[in-house]
Amino acid sequence: MKKRIEFPLFELTAISILLSVLLIFALPKFVDVGREARIKTLNAVAQNLDAVNRLMYSRAVIKNVQNVPLQHSAVLGGEDADVYLVYGELRAEQNDLSNIGISPLISFEKTNQSEEIRLYLKNYQNEGCYINYHQASLVDDVNTPTVSPAIKKAHYDIQHVDC
Repeated sequence: MKKRIEFPLFELTAISILLSVLLIFALPKFVDVGREARIKTLNAVAQNLDAVNRLMYSRAVIKNVQNVPLQHSAVLGGEDADVYLVYGELRAEQNDLSNIGISPLISFEKTNQSEEIRLYLKNYQNEGCYINYHQASLVDDVNTPTVSPAIKKAHYDIQHVDC
């Protein structure tokens, strides 16, 4: 005859409490993995944009073309991507951003402002998970006249409220 293994009620209760506590704290971490991955992807794309802009701008300064409103990257010499630069930094156009090797996971949408483009994760396009990329532009400040116009550097805003 086989000997049956029996657990006292106390041990069964303790094990079920431990498992439920583990589920309470571990489950939300695993459920949120997709959101964290999307946010990290947006951050990586934004850092890639920033690195490319710093490289292009550095080369534009060396060639002394950083104040030119619009130019092709061929003026920088070398084997650059086929992109256009605005004041030495990437133009906010889909073709230019695609040509620098932005992730194939990204889709683009032009916003109402001409100097801005919105980058979404492909197959996850919503109003709470994107990057707004603003190309370099002249500062329009009528109150402070200057000898030479000031140039506002390219920048981006990451929105990840609803990723």
